[in-house]
Order: sequence, then C-alpha cells, then structure tokens
Amino acid sequence: MKINLLVGLLLLASLFFTTSLCAAEGAHPGKFNIELSGGPGLELGGTDRSGDFLLKSTLEFEKPFSSHFSLGLRLLPLFLYEQKSKGDDTVWGGGLGLGLRFYFERDSYRGVYLETNTHALAHKGRIEGNGSNLNFLSAFGVGYGFQNGLHTVLRYEHLSNAGLDSHNRGVDVLTLGLGFTF
Repeated sequence: MKINLLVGLLLLASLFFTTSLCAAEGAHPGKFNIELSGGPGLELGGTDRSGDFLLKSTLEFEKPFSSHFSLGLRLLPLFLYEQKSKGDDTVWGGGLGLGLRFYFERDSYRGVYLETNTHALAHKGRIEGNGSNLNFLSAFGVGYGFQNGLHTVLRYEHLSNAGLDSHNRGVDVLTLGLGFTF
C-alpha cells in the first residue's frame, strides 16, 4: 500500500520536473495510445484471488521527455473486476493516472520498454476484503512497441486502498495488454 503512494508521488514529481523539458523547441510532439488489457487474479501473500479477473481499457497521452523516457497521462474509462467468491458482484468504474516508460532503443519510443504506472480508481461495488470504493492500481511491466503502431505489454498489477479503510486486502493480477498508437 505504501508502494502505491511512493510510485504516485515519484510520477507526479516527474511530471513537474519535465514540464519545461517537454516544451523545448524540437521536442517530440507526443502520441495517444489506446489499450485493452486483462488477466487473472493471483494467490500471493495469503490472499487467494485465483479465479478473479481484471479487465480494463486505457487511453493515454504519452510525451517523451528524454532520449529513453516518456511520461503518460492515463484515463481508465472502463475498469471491471470479476470476483469468483462474490458470484455476480462485478466491480466496475474508472480512473485517472500517470505512467512512466523507459525505452531501450534511443529516441524511437518503440521496441522493448519497461513501465510503471499508478491510477486512482473510483468504482461501484466492493472488492472482497476491501472497505473502500476509492482504490489505487499500480503496475510494473515489460512491453514491446512495433513500428506499425501496435504494442503489447505484460504487467504485474496491484490494487489496494492504501490504508484509506481498515479493510484493505489487496488484489494482485497478471495482465496482458494489446494496444495501438495514433
């Protein structure tokens, strides 16, 4: 839960420090990414989420700020979490967040990359063991951006309320995403 806040603060600090860099003449104009991702819940730390499933869509404006790094402002217009233990109780909502990517290939902003991102989510319904309708979704992943604009990414994602409520059993998910850049 503290890692969510730390990642969020680091990304926010990056946004403030890179604003002037992004405005520099000749800087890369940025791009929009759309993505659909989903995957199964995991059994970690004594919490069994196997049988659960996360599905989300993402719209991101990604802006390079160095030869290898980019920062993205992310909108999650659709977030669904299906819980095996609660029958038909699907949690759904949306959120906003930030993402940071490191591209291995200099100045191309495609090829192999590492990413981290964090989002604030508001949702209807409750996740089992979690007493809040406001949660934070953080992720670490590795992806590949193709020359034709497609990308794919594999992520470990963690969802929790960062201690906003005393009931805070987290959710761990392994997701696979497929998206397009325009």
